[in-house]
Amino acid sequence: MLALLLAHFTKYSLTKEYIFRENENLPAYLFMCVITSLFLGLIISAEEIIRDRKILKRESFLNLSWFSYLNSKILIMFIISAIQSISFILIGNFILEIKGMTITYWLVLFTTSCLANMMGLNISSAFNSVITIYILIPFILIPQLLFSGVIVKFDKLHLTSSSSREFVPVIGDLMAARWSFEALAVKQFRDNDYEKKYFKSHMEESQSSYWAILADELNKDLQKIFKDSINHRDLVNENFRRLNWHIDELAKLSNILPGQWKSSLNTEKFNADIYKEAKTYLESLKSHFNHMLIEARSSEDAVTNSLDKALGEEGHIKLQNDYENRRLKTVVLDLDNLDKKTYETREKIIQKYNPGYMKATSKYGRAHFYAPSKMIGNIEIDTFWFNLLVLWLVTLGLYLTLYYNIFQKIVNGFENLRFKKSSEI
Repeated sequence: MLALLLAHFTKYSLTKEYIFRENENLPAYLFMCVITSLFLGLIISAEEIIRDRKILKRESFLNLSWFSYLNSKILIMFIISAIQSISFILIGNFILEIKGMTITYWLVLFTTSCLANMMGLNISSAFNSVITIYILIPFILIPQLLFSGVIVKFDKLHLTSSSSREFVPVIGDLMAARWSFEALAVKQFRDNDYEKKYFKSHMEESQSSYWAILADELNKDLQKIFKDSINHRDLVNENFRRLNWHIDELAKLSNILPGQWKSSLNTEKFNADIYKEAKTYLESLKSHFNHMLIEARSSEDAVTNSLDKALGEEGHIKLQNDYENRRLKTVVLDLDNLDKKTYETREKIIQKYNPGYMKATSKYGRAHFYAPSKMIGNIEIDTFWFNLLVLWLVTLGLYLTLYYNIFQKIVNGFENLRFKKSSEI
């Protein structure tokens, strides 16, 4: 009996060791954290101003400060949201065995709740009926569920031919849940105690691999140009545009400049000699990026050897099992769609390979989903802090709309317009 109990305990301990890494529910947990924060933030604030409507009307004769009244309400809401957020995180993270991320999670969920508080106070100020307010709350939350990029992937949305495939769609950028979930997912994936030791080498390995793939894709475009007849002139021009765009890009990345032949990559000047020179150049680029790939893998091996030496092989495995989550890694790197590494447009080839290791291409803050960082001009900002900044800026904007009663004025304007029309009839 003792032997059976010991065997059961040993088996339980072994499985316990692998729970976090193999837990497929982590992405769903992160998403539900965000939606719960939005819901609770809205619920606790949605009746605050409408409940005081009679008192406010009476006290308006005393010229009491609207600024002080709002700030007192907001302070109470934020304190309640802070307590709710930390309570939720302490219980949820304990159950899922998430380690070293308590402050990170609290910052995101508290920020999300504060934004929801301001949304709730705005609708509480704008409408005169509690029923209307509670009808509105689902209309606020449902788009957050659908257009946050989690339940319905942004690549699966019904996008028009003019929609950008390179960045998160505009409708996604308007969703608070998108910014909150992305901040949590990227931070948990990138900065856990295991991945942060490898992240730099993994990123270099991923990008070098993609650039070598891109050089191959450009070589295929070059062959199509050489083989295509004059009847396919539009397709040939598209291929030339892509070639010119990406040769400039890869030349900058590799510091291997093309020769004079580059100016002949067009329908007027292209010939067999230009084809050979371009082909040789693209092969040299592929070789260069493959060499970078080997160096990145060597860096990764050096980190592995260092961890094995410091922790031992078993300690290294335990570190990985305690901090890395396979399902989240699959989501952030889009490992379920490895066959779709690129998307071709008329102008260029867009990377879809390993988005969690891919740098943002826009200098105006826009990026693909799960980008590790965002760019403002030449300043690179970690996605976690960038997304938090966006959420607080929206919260500040909602504070201003509340202070100046903008939503209330809009609603009153519609009501007056409807009243005038009914009076005319």
